[in-house]
Amino acid sequence: MSDQIFLCDNQYAHLWPHHEIVLALQNLIVKNSELSNLISSNVVIDSRKVQKNSLFIALKGENTDGHLYLNQVFERGACYAVVENIPDNLNHQFSKNLIVVKNTYEALNKLAHFARQRFAGKVIGLTGSVGKTTTKEILGKVFALQGKTHMSSGNLNNHIGLPLSLANLPSDADFAIFEMGMNHANEITPLSKLARPHIAIITNVGPVHIEFFKNEQEIALAKSEIFLGLEQNGYAIINFDNIHYEFLYNQAKISGVNPSNIISFGTNINADYRLIKTNQINVENKLEIEAFIKKQNAIKYKIGSLNKIHAINSIIALACLDITKSKLQKCLNGLNDFGSENGRGKINHIINNNKKITIIDDTYNASILSMKAGIENCLNYQKIFNPSRIICALGEMRELGAKSKDIHLELLKFVIEQKFDLVILVGAEMEIANQQIKIPNSINFLDSSSAQTYFETCLNDNDLVYIKGSRGIKMEKLFENLIYKNSAK
Repeated sequence: MSDQIFLCDNQYAHLWPHHEIVLALQNLIVKNSELSNLISSNVVIDSRKVQKNSLFIALKGENTDGHLYLNQVFERGACYAVVENIPDNLNHQFSKNLIVVKNTYEALNKLAHFARQRFAGKVIGLTGSVGKTTTKEILGKVFALQGKTHMSSGNLNNHIGLPLSLANLPSDADFAIFEMGMNHANEITPLSKLARPHIAIITNVGPVHIEFFKNEQEIALAKSEIFLGLEQNGYAIINFDNIHYEFLYNQAKISGVNPSNIISFGTNINADYRLIKTNQINVENKLEIEAFIKKQNAIKYKIGSLNKIHAINSIIALACLDITKSKLQKCLNGLNDFGSENGRGKINHIINNNKKITIIDDTYNASILSMKAGIENCLNYQKIFNPSRIICALGEMRELGAKSKDIHLELLKFVIEQKFDLVILVGAEMEIANQQIKIPNSINFLDSSSAQTYFETCLNDNDLVYIKGSRGIKMEKLFENLIYKNSAK
């Protein structure tokens, strides 16, 4: 990772001087710290991530309470802790480091708000049914070559994760990139209004979390809340290929976005930033991408991935770079070594009982959109790996509500057309759908633990395996022992 990319759990020498903490929390403070000369270098809510000079926020959750770990927090080197009360078991020497407030959740949001106010750079916010985190990583890669870039780590994208990411935003950064997630309406609005992006991106809209919505258009409406926090003269970036493009375009206008600042991307000839074609460079395991900028200027660059989904995501980065008047070719060259992370399409080459196996780990989460795209991408690897067999292992998709049966049937109809050599299905919803579809050479398991033993014994030399499923089904269990054995060699 470039040394110009700074994640929210990085440390900065002078992130939060005491006087700025007081300014941010002034109306919440019940009792201030006795120490006013310390400077915090990062903000954390997990006691295990505390480092020297951390500012710890003691949040109370369903399963734990940060107040229980204050002694450990200070033993690890924290300079301050923001708390609601002083525990009886607190070591007396640490009491002078406490900042007592009325509500620690409010305190986290106040720090986030203050950090955003003192920040003079450009903020990019993004949401979407799939592709948020990968797009964020791509944006981080390219903008790091233009200037100091801060982005949320992992998928810190909810009502706690986003404020935490903002609270760790250094005032001297040039760019900040934040992911915003939701599974209900009215969840993105407060996130966007807190982050106040200059550019708001919707990667796509599909039937993800549809259990909590009447239809996909309601999901699109919830995603469009990201436009409500846009800075004046801000830009909205929307996927032209998505069936909800017109609806999202109108929502951007309703939200006050200037129509000339509503930008489209995709493969459609009418998209402002368009993916023209990709060429596989098998020797380098890269894609060469050719794209159009505003329907007229062509540009070529490479991305260190053979995943065509990443090619589309890179067009979003191209649009953002152009909007911010960044150095396009220089920044896009940063994608040369871009690679997939664990759970997000990472290719693992392993040895199992002297057999060479290639596993595509796409297990982080799943929707009908990402399942189909991932399967198509897997099949593109045939030319590269020339496998003896292609195996597809799919876990059920969650949070689909009454539409679950139909969506699983749609997926398996797609799967049967691909003619895999072996299909492993995990979860009750997959089994119910397969009773109707009856995919040849398929086998069903109720959970990933049950499938694990079979999976480890069914593999042949030179197999190519694609694995994906919703987070809750934990499809990584199928191969984690194999990965561990290989890493131990």
